Amino acid sequence: MIQKKISIFIVLLTVFFSGNAQGIEFFEGTWKEAMAKAKAEDKPLFVDAFAKWCGPCKSMAKNVFTQDEVGKFYNTNFINLKLDMEETDGVTFGHSYPVQAYPTLFFLDGDGKVLKLVKGGQTPEGLVSLGNEALKKIDRSLRYEDQYKAGDRSFDLMYNYVKALNAAGKPSLKISNDFLANNPQLTDIQRLKFILEAAVDADSKLFDQVIEDKSKIEKEVGKAYYIEKCKSALAASSKKAVDYEMESMLNDAKIKAEKTLPDDEAEIFIAGAEMQFFKAFKNEEKYMTAYKKLAKNVDDDPVKLKEIVTDIIRSYKDHPKMILDAADYASQIYELKDDMESLTQYCSILVLGKQAEKAIKVVNKAREKAEKSGAELSPYDNLLSFLNSKKS
Repeated sequence: MIQKKISIFIVLLTVFFSGNAQGIEFFEGTWKEAMAKAKAEDKPLFVDAFAKWCGPCKSMAKNVFTQDEVGKFYNTNFINLKLDMEETDGVTFGHSYPVQAYPTLFFLDGDGKVLKLVKGGQTPEGLVSLGNEALKKIDRSLRYEDQYKAGDRSFDLMYNYVKALNAAGKPSLKISNDFLANNPQLTDIQRLKFILEAAVDADSKLFDQVIEDKSKIEKEVGKAYYIEKCKSALAASSKKAVDYEMESMLNDAKIKAEKTLPDDEAEIFIAGAEMQFFKAFKNEEKYMTAYKKLAKNVDDDPVKLKEIVTDIIRSYKDHPKMILDAADYASQIYELKDDMESLTQYCSILVLGKQAEKAIKVVNKAREKAEKSGAELSPYDNLLSFLNSKKS
């Protein structure tokens, strides 16, 4: 009886925590059922085509799909499906959509047309970026264009039209400004909701209104949605700062981030925007200052730290000081995760920084720990073999 009660208690705990878990919510059913649901809800379908033995697949399942920001984006914009390509439904899917590498990520419209296909693992930011690219290939603005051209300026039509134009990456600023200027009869709630959707760049007068009416808009649409839209507009302006080579535009975005985002999120946005700006113009000193600031703000987040490490390695793999910093961040990741993947990454960067001897000591220590716990030792031995070959 006691055992039964304990079992029930564990089940209840599992249900509770599952219900509050963050990340992507994957559809339970066949791929054809998921496709039908996507069509019915007028959403594209995201398919993670994976294999159980695939390392990058496991990494994405653990470190990417579970991220709060990734979940919010994909749960809002897609029907999501995971398919084991070696199981029956995956094999059936593969007849229509062949897979040659794992993972393969499919973005399909409601009729099954491939909007985007990408092979290989992704970072959280990379996966959200891919989703945005797929969404831009679905042009829902055409649904509203004829009514707009016929003179319909009702709030619902204009709100949906501008939202669809923005999703498709089409210009909407003039249409938005004209609508706001020529429709004084809008209620305060309608005006606030419309402004938030219309302000796609932080360097616009519309975004100034988003700042001015922050408390009212948050009350109407919720704080989380307000922050999400502000982040999108701020990111667009920080990208324009790079494109137009205007540090003043970057500085303006930083000021507006402080006015719209919570303190910790503003600091993370500012440091990330500075990283990308100064990397683009090869200002090594300011780039280093920016990534150190960002690392300090995300020191308990292995996914964010990995993004910094990856950025440094891709951009400055021959810069000794930066490689040392990357090794320090990789060490933090390993301490946080304590797994083979992060250990391998850490040691690879140590080798890049000509510290193979240190890497060998790290692996030997990890191997001793693994041996005591009865874990498989061959991954550690293989890594040691590689590191010994790299000793100077």
